[in-house]
Parts: sequence; structure tokens; C-alpha cells
Amino acid sequence: MKKIALVLCGMLLAGCASQPKSVILNPVYKAGKVADFNVPLTLAVEDHRISKFTIKVVDQEPAAYLPDAALSERVQIALEQALKTNGVQLISASNNTLTLHIDSFHSKVTESYTQHESNAVAKFKVLATQGQRTFEKTYSGQAQMMGPLTHDQAKIEGQLNELSEQVITRIISDPALINFFKG
Repeated sequence: MKKIALVLCGMLLAGCASQPKSVILNPVYKAGKVADFNVPLTLAVEDHRISKFTIKVVDQEPAAYLPDAALSERVQIALEQALKTNGVQLISASNNTLTLHIDSFHSKVTESYTQHESNAVAKFKVLATQGQRTFEKTYSGQAQMMGPLTHDQAKIEGQLNELSEQVITRIISDPALINFFKG
């Protein structure tokens, strides 16, 4: 009898544990030409987040943690678009390198019976080298969105896409970074 009860409890608990939904991100650089780099560059994007969730829903049972394993690849594609649009020739081995560390990138969604609020945060660190010279700077952004009832995952994904585009545009148009590569 105990064995049957244990098996039934195990099946019940296994049924309650559902897989988290996946997040679909696709940031696209749309700002156009905002700078003139005109340099060959080697690019790398690395995910340095401590917590790998991209969307976290709180005040809901159970809380949903939605990871995005391809985040660094998606951000790299958008950053490549931005760099190419602004005169960078991307090559595999160059004296000029730009490495972007994704230190934080997520949205925390709070829900109640009548509304939801999404607070998104992005924090990207840029490490650039040109021969023996180095440049390091952190770029960050925040976005907030509120709506009625429960959240719509597609709208939260759109919020994150837009936030990553804004931070990438800040990086590309930063006079300090542009002057570093021109110097």
C-alpha cells in the first residue's frame, strides 16, 4: 500500500512540474548609420549572466522562469548588423577586438488579479582592444510596461528586443568607443 501511495505521489508531483516556456528573442538593429568606425574588427559576444532566466513571473504559482539559451547569438547578430551599418569590416582575426559581455538581461513580471507590470533590465559590458590599448565600459538600460490582467509573453519578448536594440545603439553611437578605434 505504501509503495502504491509513493508511486501515485511521485506521478502527481511529476505532472505538476511543467517545462518552462521558451523565449523567442530577435533583436534587429534599426537605427541606421549613427557613427563612422571604418575599421576591421573581430567580434565576440559572451553570456556572463549569473541567473540564466530571461523572463521571470512572480506572484503566480508556480513562478515561470523562461531561459533563452541562444541569447548571446541573438545579441551578436544584432550587434553585427549595427557594426556593419556603421562601417566596420568584421573579420575573424584582427588587431582590433570588441567583446560584449551580457552581464544582465531579463524581465521581471509582477501580476495581480487586475494588472501586470514588466520591468526589463539590460547590462552589457564592452571590452575593446587595439594593439596594446584597451577600452572598457558598461552600458545599461531599463524598460517598464504595464497592462491589464495577465502578461502576454510576446509583448514581453518585444520589450526585451527593443531594450537590447536601444543598448546596442548606445554602444555604437558612443563617442568614447568611436574615438578609441580611431586613435
